[in-house]
Amino acid sequence: MNPFRHVYRRGHIFWWRRVHRLFDGRTLDFRISLKTYERLQAVSRGAALTAASGGVLTMLNQRIRTADAAPAEEDLQAIAKAAYSELLAELCNDQRSAPGEAEYHSASNLAFADYYQRLANLGGHTSLLEAEERRLAEQGWNEQRIGDLRTIIKLREDKGYTRLTDDLIDAKLRSLGYEPNDRLRWMVELALYPAFRDAHLDAEMDLRKRLGIGELVSPPVAPIAQLPPVPGPAPAEMSASTIPENWRDVTATQAAERLIASLPKFYAHRRQGKRAVAQVGEQTLRQIRWAAVLLERSMGGRPFWTTTQDDLKTLDQWFERLPATLGRAEWHREPNTTLESICRDAEDRIEEGKYEADVIGLQVGTTNKHYRKLGQIHEFMREQIGDVVPALKFSEFISADPKDERDGCAAYTVEQGKELFLLPPWTGCESVKERLEPGDTVIHDALFFVLLLVWYTGMRREEICKLLVDDIKEADGIWYIDIGFTKAGRVKTRTSVRFMSICDELIRLGFIDYVMAIRAAGHEAVFPELVSQRANAKKGDTFYKLWWIYLKPLLPSLKRGQAMHAARHTFETELKDLGVHQEHRDDALGHKGKGEGGSRYAKATRVQRLLELANQVPIVTDHLADCTRINLLPADQRRPRPTRRTAGARGS
Repeated sequence: MNPFRHVYRRGHIFWWRRVHRLFDGRTLDFRISLKTYERLQAVSRGAALTAASGGVLTMLNQRIRTADAAPAEEDLQAIAKAAYSELLAELCNDQRSAPGEAEYHSASNLAFADYYQRLANLGGHTSLLEAEERRLAEQGWNEQRIGDLRTIIKLREDKGYTRLTDDLIDAKLRSLGYEPNDRLRWMVELALYPAFRDAHLDAEMDLRKRLGIGELVSPPVAPIAQLPPVPGPAPAEMSASTIPENWRDVTATQAAERLIASLPKFYAHRRQGKRAVAQVGEQTLRQIRWAAVLLERSMGGRPFWTTTQDDLKTLDQWFERLPATLGRAEWHREPNTTLESICRDAEDRIEEGKYEADVIGLQVGTTNKHYRKLGQIHEFMREQIGDVVPALKFSEFISADPKDERDGCAAYTVEQGKELFLLPPWTGCESVKERLEPGDTVIHDALFFVLLLVWYTGMRREEICKLLVDDIKEADGIWYIDIGFTKAGRVKTRTSVRFMSICDELIRLGFIDYVMAIRAAGHEAVFPELVSQRANAKKGDTFYKLWWIYLKPLLPSLKRGQAMHAARHTFETELKDLGVHQEHRDDALGHKGKGEGGSRYAKATRVQRLLELANQVPIVTDHLADCTRINLLPADQRRPRPTRRTAGARGS
């Protein structure tokens, strides 16, 4: 027997290949990397795959032959149960993310519950005729309730709107090994009607439980809420033997790494090139990993599949004891650090007067983020190993943030803006090396312009710090900034792609002259001193560590929570007080906007209108002299910053 049968070399690595012919004449071509360049290992691994492939072929043929077999009732119930959980999680998440639209969510829940109950009663979709409307009215339905049902039915008939798509149903069938056809799709659709009905009813119950039924404005007439939920199969008893071997000892942090490695948008090879702008940032990856670390420490390092609701409750109790500074100190993230040691350290610092007492306990937004990331990791694991591990109700630990979102980051006052720009970087510093000491020298660089741009444009920190000279453009005599995805970095969302006109005050202070000087010096980046040699380094983070942490102590009126981002809130607040339309403010700030008319269909506000808007921002730099000469940093300081080992170290 040839020991190299089915084994071949591609480059330096050995591969295994085998072509299987199925009973119906089709062929399957399997090619698997053996991940070794050693000949003996390749032979051993190839032989093992060859031995196992016969059983795989038998299983595939059996699945194909039975593809037309009808799924058992327990399979249909399993599909219904999974669909119910997915829809309920989606509805509850939507409701919690927009608590101000409780009345709309309630009306939608009740209307769709009526709709799916009607589908279940009739055994499928039919048009709503006048005779049926009269019968419903006789049964006590008011015109609003009938009208909502009519609207949903018309959406399906006229525009094809439905959750019961072939793609959804086919995916459910294939997950259980059935090849979809029209007969099987129909069986699954019938099973989904009551499941979707119950998801909307339970979402309504969750909404009223969180807000209190009295807080709903004129709640609609309740539909058949007393209907029993769709029964699902009882969860199987969990034991290590039911868990695939490759998941039995996987911890939360290891599961997080598997999730990251599995998603195309996280692939390392996509971090460069044309698709890099669409990738999830490093911050998201850090959030996923940190949430997993906290759960793993709370569970004492047990395998991730053993996580229970009680484990989530224990983690939730830790969140009440841990300090708001969690994760900022390097030793917090060291593998041997326990949650108990972090709590004791915070208590000692409070006792010593180094922390205020209110530092204990994580903020609602922080804990919500942790639970969402953990839910994402857990759902990924369940997709890999099947329903042997029951779904966990992470949503029960997600709380509505009691703060008004407008107060999430306190805006600066005009007085604070004037206080900031009275500091030496703008009025005159001692020298290039002593930028925060008073003197007669004004240097034009990131320190001088970034905060001016934050104040007068409302742009995000990273949007400003990553600017390229080609992003500064002119049209009909109006200078503007083209904000979008470039090779220098991405923007937060698609709606963040926009234009922003450069106000007269920025031009007076020399911003356009500075950009021209930087271009003439041969730089692509508007602020070359913020560019790092470290791949994927955020230029906004560089500015924060390089300058903002040293400016903050010089501003005594600065309150807790007032970071650089607060200037965006100031920008919108001041323009709102001046009566600037919401749509125009959204265009300037890169927000999605309210309602479809403003955010989806209206064209971007013209540059001329944006200039008028930008010139309405309160002037806080009228004490600074007109710029008559650009004074750049020395050439040796206008270069990419070297990679440093110590996080947060201030560069030279």
